[in-house]
Amino acid sequence: MVASLRSRALGLGVSFVALSGALTMAAPGRAATAARRTGGVRSARSRPIGRSHIAAAGTNLLVNAGAEAGDASGAGWDAVTVPGWQVVEGLPTVVRYGTAGFPSRSDAGPSHRGRQLFAGGAGGTAELVQDVALQIPNGQRPPAVVDYDVSAWLGGTKTSDASVRLQFLSAADRSLGSTFIGPVGRSGLGGAKRLALRQLDGSLPAGTAEVEVGLVLATSLTDDDGPDAPQVGYDRAVADNLSFSVSAAVVGPPVLAPPAAQVPRFDHVFVYYFENEDFRSVIGNSLQAPYLNSLLPRSSLLADLYAEEHPSDGNYLALAGGSTFGIPLTDPLEENPTYTINARNLGDLLEAAHESWKGYLQSANGPCDDTVHGWYWDDDLPFLYFRDVRKRPAYCATHLVPLAELSTDLKETSTTPSFAWVSPNDCDDMEGCGITAGDTFLAQTLGEILRSPAWTTQRSLVIITFDEDGYDFERPAQLVPTIILGSQDVRQGWVSMTRYTHYSLLRTIEAALGLGTLTDNDLYAQPVNDVFDATP
Repeated sequence: MVASLRSRALGLGVSFVALSGALTMAAPGRAATAARRTGGVRSARSRPIGRSHIAAAGTNLLVNAGAEAGDASGAGWDAVTVPGWQVVEGLPTVVRYGTAGFPSRSDAGPSHRGRQLFAGGAGGTAELVQDVALQIPNGQRPPAVVDYDVSAWLGGTKTSDASVRLQFLSAADRSLGSTFIGPVGRSGLGGAKRLALRQLDGSLPAGTAEVEVGLVLATSLTDDDGPDAPQVGYDRAVADNLSFSVSAAVVGPPVLAPPAAQVPRFDHVFVYYFENEDFRSVIGNSLQAPYLNSLLPRSSLLADLYAEEHPSDGNYLALAGGSTFGIPLTDPLEENPTYTINARNLGDLLEAAHESWKGYLQSANGPCDDTVHGWYWDDDLPFLYFRDVRKRPAYCATHLVPLAELSTDLKETSTTPSFAWVSPNDCDDMEGCGITAGDTFLAQTLGEILRSPAWTTQRSLVIITFDEDGYDFERPAQLVPTIILGSQDVRQGWVSMTRYTHYSLLRTIEAALGLGTLTDNDLYAQPVNDVFDATP
């Protein structure tokens, strides 16, 4: 069922409800992994893009084998982009040595270690994979027998363990066998402050053309998607210094490079950020969200997009700033109006590119409203977190305005900003007053956008997403509905099964408006390329 959805457009009516049910039964990543383990044809590639070289026998063929490329989690509880690896399950992350609850540089572990290591994260059992193609250099004959060596430093706790699995694949992508090292943790050697070396060597099965290396960070905890998930459901399995090598010279792994953004340029990008709803509570729910579901036949649905953490604000910051910045789990701006983050944000990129931007806040008491009152919460527009917005009153007042200004700005293309964040209040964001309230808000405001000159005469893009799921123990955790609608060049009725995150959305916005990037999270995130009919 999942495989067939990769290549067909979305049907209407009952068929769409069936789609929603199918996605909750089998997560795409798990289905693809299961097919590989049982000898099915592989459905995805996870090798980084870049120029290759010839690797001598014994060379480590893994890219980013020690989690050193990319940004680490600010405090350990949010998922980050892990360059070179494909996530197929869970919300794995990267932490720095010495982060609270994790090994320090003085604890047992590799003698030559970097600053960072892999961690399981707050989404249950996690798995990352990387494909190693075994190509013999031109002019050389393949040896009759090729040996392999795999090793890793692994760690776990009483409720978690880490292991590495190898899947041997033929040129036709059929499984030729598998093996593993570990696990470390639970009943074996393990502990929150120690890593242990595990190593295995052997001979590749005849006909092996590729090896899928999977890092499995497992946990027995099941409360990973509840309100206190980072504290009570965190998977503390860890790993570092993974290595896979063979006894023959082969074409080496590509040099690590960011995924290419194949995103057309747009004149305007509009973002909607709703709150706290599971994928299946919205998608297919035409009773409570008739307008949102009516958009599906003329838009693209991202059916495998994940948020970064619970609770809300880190996910807002991921899209606005390329990081959660390690903010406390209390959503600090709600309680401390002086709390600020001294970092670049999407507004800075827009300013540098001479593009206009605004945030439109429902129920705001005037421009740059930095208070909490009624249904209005200032943290629902993440730009108020940033020091260079909050500490410049005139700048803030120009860019963060009451929702009523949206109607005025939409009257002319010249007054419609290049980037607009349309923020419902805590009633209409679907968390406070339910799904129908948010659907009504969307119908009213998006209707204005779709009738505006910016939409009818220029190239405009709308992204509708959510900050997090309902944190009500749904599986998989943090799967949130996301819809992309374009005045041009966006596939209609398309269902994307590619795994994305809020960092993917940020990277897509940056590409659509010709901007740079903010952090390694958005730089290395997979852009949402597959929803566009036309590419640069």
